[in-house]
Amino acid sequence: MRKIFNRAQSRSAFGFASSRYCIAAAPPLVAGIFAFSPCVQAAESVSNSPFDVTFDQGGMGSLRCVKDKFDTNYVASGRRVGDVLLRYRGRDGSWQSLDTQALAKANGAIYNRSEDGTRYTSTYRVQDESFNKTPALELQSQFVVKGDEVEWTMKVRNLSERWREIDDWSLPLPMNTTFRANRPTTEIVLKHSFIAGDNSFLFWMRSNSAGPYLTMTPLPGTSLEYWDAQATNGFRVFIHSAAIGAQAKAQGTKWRQPNTFLRLAPAGQKGDSHSYGFKFKWAKDYSEVRQLRVDEGQIDVDVVPGMTVPNDLFARFALRSKLPIRAVEAEFPAQTQLQYLGARDGRVFYQVRFQRLGENKLTIRYGQGRRTTLEFFSTQPLETLIKKRAAFIARHQVRDSSKWYNGLLTEWNMRDEVALTPDNYDGLQSWRIYEVTCDDPGLSKPAFLAAKNADFPVQREVEALDYYLNHFVWGGLQRTTKEKYSYGLYGIPDWKQNRDNVDAGTQGKLHLWRPYDYSHVVVIYLSMYRVAKNHPEIKTALSAQEYLQRAYGTAAAMFTVPKQLVGWGAGNTGFYNETVIPKVVAALVANGRKAEAAKLKAHWEGKVKNFAGGTTDLFGSEYPFDSTGFESTHALAKYALQNSSTLGIKPQTAHDFLEKQMAANIFCRGWLETAYYYLGSDYRASAGNSFTLSYMSPMGGGAVLDYGLNYAKDPTPYLRLGYASYLSAWALMNAGDAKSNYGFWYPGPNNDGAVGGGFEPAPYGETWLAQPHHRGAWYYASETDLGYCGALRTAATLISDDSIFGRFCFGGTWKQTAHSIEVTPRDGVRKRFYAKLKTGTLQVASENESFSTQHPIAVNEALSSLSFYLESSQPARHQSPLLLKGLAPGRYQLSSGGEKLASFTASVAQEVRLVLPVSQKTTAKPFVIVRQPSS
Repeated sequence: MRKIFNRAQSRSAFGFASSRYCIAAAPPLVAGIFAFSPCVQAAESVSNSPFDVTFDQGGMGSLRCVKDKFDTNYVASGRRVGDVLLRYRGRDGSWQSLDTQALAKANGAIYNRSEDGTRYTSTYRVQDESFNKTPALELQSQFVVKGDEVEWTMKVRNLSERWREIDDWSLPLPMNTTFRANRPTTEIVLKHSFIAGDNSFLFWMRSNSAGPYLTMTPLPGTSLEYWDAQATNGFRVFIHSAAIGAQAKAQGTKWRQPNTFLRLAPAGQKGDSHSYGFKFKWAKDYSEVRQLRVDEGQIDVDVVPGMTVPNDLFARFALRSKLPIRAVEAEFPAQTQLQYLGARDGRVFYQVRFQRLGENKLTIRYGQGRRTTLEFFSTQPLETLIKKRAAFIARHQVRDSSKWYNGLLTEWNMRDEVALTPDNYDGLQSWRIYEVTCDDPGLSKPAFLAAKNADFPVQREVEALDYYLNHFVWGGLQRTTKEKYSYGLYGIPDWKQNRDNVDAGTQGKLHLWRPYDYSHVVVIYLSMYRVAKNHPEIKTALSAQEYLQRAYGTAAAMFTVPKQLVGWGAGNTGFYNETVIPKVVAALVANGRKAEAAKLKAHWEGKVKNFAGGTTDLFGSEYPFDSTGFESTHALAKYALQNSSTLGIKPQTAHDFLEKQMAANIFCRGWLETAYYYLGSDYRASAGNSFTLSYMSPMGGGAVLDYGLNYAKDPTPYLRLGYASYLSAWALMNAGDAKSNYGFWYPGPNNDGAVGGGFEPAPYGETWLAQPHHRGAWYYASETDLGYCGALRTAATLISDDSIFGRFCFGGTWKQTAHSIEVTPRDGVRKRFYAKLKTGTLQVASENESFSTQHPIAVNEALSSLSFYLESSQPARHQSPLLLKGLAPGRYQLSSGGEKLASFTASVAQEVRLVLPVSQKTTAKPFVIVRQPSS
């Protein structure tokens, strides 16, 4: 047994200590003075503390919440929270360090605890190795358990006769964040962090989203400015970062915060010591995390519509703090319209619009010398981005009949301006070469291009898609109807290597078992069906019925082929893009193909039942923790709710699953972290340390938005988060004009419309495709276009009576007239309009035509009157379906230009389908829907 040494003992004596503080209402176990005693008697004054902490070698070796429903240790096994690493210059200029972890291992520390077991102190000393081993620094670290908090303070003192400069002050935070397969969801926690000066914070939560959340906030006078997550040290936060910041700059980082140092006066003089500290507390949910931060003197920030902001729209943000807001300063004041809007309900409000494309930082000064930042990103208008991206993809196609990959829509390296092909894999090596031709990255580009053309068809782009389908997909990537396992899709590394493989089994010629790939090809065929059906002015290689048949065959194969070959059923994992399958079913029914519709519907409903049963792992995928399924799981939950009686599912069971999957969606999504690469972004197991703004940012965000519109008891927080998610990943796109040199990330006209595959928040490192990064967007697109597929499905203009901001328009502009609210859509697609008002919720969706940007959508407060204009590119008169839900109850008249077209009855919960006559190639066809006076 190793003994605990008292402070009264000689400072030359160093010891090792471990003690557990069971500070709960129940009587703790009796403990002695030995290091491994299981529990230490707590003082009566803290007997109701919710913290159960084990202190080990100067830090918290375990941390639990008393009376927790689940046994979750928030600290990683075998690690501790409380270590400090100081980096400073010795007398000869060489780097030296004070590393508490190393000192503890070398028995170079003194540990002391108070008699009541609430105070644990560690003292460390180091010598100046470059100058006769004279005393250099002393660090004292102390944990105090008091009431409902644990306070951690650190004090450094200069022991030498010369000025001492500490360039780095870092704190490793080895929390229990490593996800493992087949482990309880309550065992591991995910980190949420925002490192931005005095307003920095961290909190950790479990994947079942059940509280409490462990929060960590700085004490007054302490701020954070830098972080890294290198494998050697794990995740670390920095109070000072001058040395490591200089190293990062040498690596090419684009770090956006200052890298400071601490200067200490000689021993015995004023300023020879300095203290910092943090506070740990429990919060039961997100709202309590917000309030806790305000109580600790921080700023709680809300933003609409998000932090990726098109330059034809503005953002508003609300700041809530006990401390006065002194100033908000724009990084580029000449190109920023920043307006103070006043104060209300304990918040101060601002409006901002950015003219400069790219990163835009706002600095907030508050309290006495406190500072934090908000990081925005300004883009071109959304419709411009959508159309630019599609044009870029179509331009980068292989047209060479001598190549087996003829027709490929290529990956693009923005840094070197190089197209990737199987003859030039560029920087991709080993298994990563699949990214060029197949699987999610390779299939994402044609999927988005097709989805965009279903909304905005362009002949050249449709022709590129047909060329891709005819030369690369059918008979190549995809097996034809003349082959066994018809409609099967070849998996990695590419279809050529599989088709030519000497292995006739599932690792070669029958490598058709990766179900993730199928839904992307379904999107392509279904979108081409929509083009052929709704746009006769566009020439297509196949008929609408032929595209629909291939969409059906591919969707059915997703459920059958992998299962037949390797037993991999599609019913237990949420796939991206599979939410279009009910639309394939509806199209089959509409075309009289009821038998095929019934077969595909049975597959889909089988998956709904699997998930609604509540036992499926919502994070299960190819990894122990993945966030890829949350667009899908919401669609499954919604289908279960709407069809519970026919599915034999109890409504409460379906509702419970809806809530469970939404909590899981939000668990791995940035919400309180007010930087454009966090707010609305999905998080993987790296917890925001790497690969943010992935394709699941808009995909899962669309689910959040729908939840806010249709299911949430308090909708406005979800509407904010959902719309921020929809906007977020457009920050990855390199797009601009001549003035901005055509983009922020990799400027130049050749990159205008290119996109990065994710964002890397760390100062430097490698992407998961093994490319170097320096904080910013990738230079390969990878899977981002999958997210943009989801964005096209999500895009909507929404007028909302927000609980914080009042009436606000997401994705558009609005004004109040004497009789109505007039909204101009600028959401990028212009096919969906929502009004979420105090008087009710109205949802309007045009299946084919877009709402006009030149004429507003007008709705009255009672939701009993609606007018709008539709645009059409079709050369002939045609009929266009319109879906309505949420009109005030009554009898309605539909008219156009004074001509009465139809009458119908509406109720709040009823969805009404109207068929509107549209003139040939018109930019402004007016329609009016008005409730008739009761007789």
